[in-house]
Amino acid sequence: MTRPENGRFAARIAAGFAMGLLVPWIAPATPAGSAWAADATEPAKNGPAETIPHSLLRSRIEALLPAPWRIESLTVEPLTASPSPEARMSARVTATVVLGGPTYLVDSREGPVTFLRPAAEAGLTKSWVATALASQGPGGWTVALTPQSPGLLDGIGKPAAELPGRTVVLGTPEAKSLREQLDRDAAQRLAEDTERRRREEERLAQQAAAAKAEAARAETERRAVEARIAQVADLRGKLSGPDRAARLAAFEAALGGNDPALRQTAMDAALQSRDPVVANLALKDWIARHRAVPVQLYATKEDPSSEVVVQNLGPMTLEIDGFSPVNGALAGKLGAPGYSIARPSSIVGTLAQTELAVNSFGCALTLRLAEHRTLDGLLRCQTLPTLIARITLD
Repeated sequence: MTRPENGRFAARIAAGFAMGLLVPWIAPATPAGSAWAADATEPAKNGPAETIPHSLLRSRIEALLPAPWRIESLTVEPLTASPSPEARMSARVTATVVLGGPTYLVDSREGPVTFLRPAAEAGLTKSWVATALASQGPGGWTVALTPQSPGLLDGIGKPAAELPGRTVVLGTPEAKSLREQLDRDAAQRLAEDTERRRREEERLAQQAAAAKAEAARAETERRAVEARIAQVADLRGKLSGPDRAARLAAFEAALGGNDPALRQTAMDAALQSRDPVVANLALKDWIARHRAVPVQLYATKEDPSSEVVVQNLGPMTLEIDGFSPVNGALAGKLGAPGYSIARPSSIVGTLAQTELAVNSFGCALTLRLAEHRTLDGLLRCQTLPTLIARITLD
């Protein structure tokens, strides 16, 4: 049976007092398994007793004492007058109680370890005084105890076995060793937490720096794109403007630079321009950059035999060996393998504004700039029908 703890000592005494006053102790009516009934009742003897039995009082007091207190001696002094009309007997009970083992108080807790400080040594004695009120009936004794000093045993602590965790008494080698180990563990945890926080802060700083660099790069790219858009728009505006001098200057600046995109933009705008001077400059630049130019041939609706000639003639090529941007003079070869009259031979050609004229041994090629970046015209060869010719300005 577990003994009550120190802190509930007064409460149990008060409960015992109430039960002693209000509930008669009758042995036949008490459950067989009740320890309280076994300690608090004693069958009636042959005649009425003059004092309360010591054994009954001892069992009642032992039930109220917390571990490891035990009764060393018990003195019962009958009182001449009962303080209660219901009690037939009253006595002053003095119990000398002895602490059976050392007790401790919790000093601190470190994880699973509980550090204790001594509260009382084994052998400590206390005088526990109470007033006993009892009555004897046919079913046994009814006894109530009223302690004169309810807090007598408070604050003396508990045995180490009743305290939680791994208990260690302060001042012992074990406590010193454990404290040092706990301090080392705490220092290690602190160092690990500090390092973890440092790495986390470093990671966050790197992320912030990377985000900042990415934002700066994106802003630089955005400004570059905006500047590029403005540059191209400005070039197109000048090339399509009403001022011919501004158009020519913008075109020559774009062609003379090392920017392929601006060059292509200028070429597109010039070849689609209605200004023959600007278009002529674009054609001169295009011819100067090419050496072999394919000439696409198509049959005409007027001569049905032209379809067979196109198939037999094979691919025609204009080979450019020399070109003068000053006067538009062109030298090279022109021909196709299918017919002897059209086989490759030397040419004399001229670019005049937007028209290209090329004459070989037996053929003449005349082309003019069209709207769709092509030179369209006719190929006329001796003994062959006239064919439609096209050069694509890629």
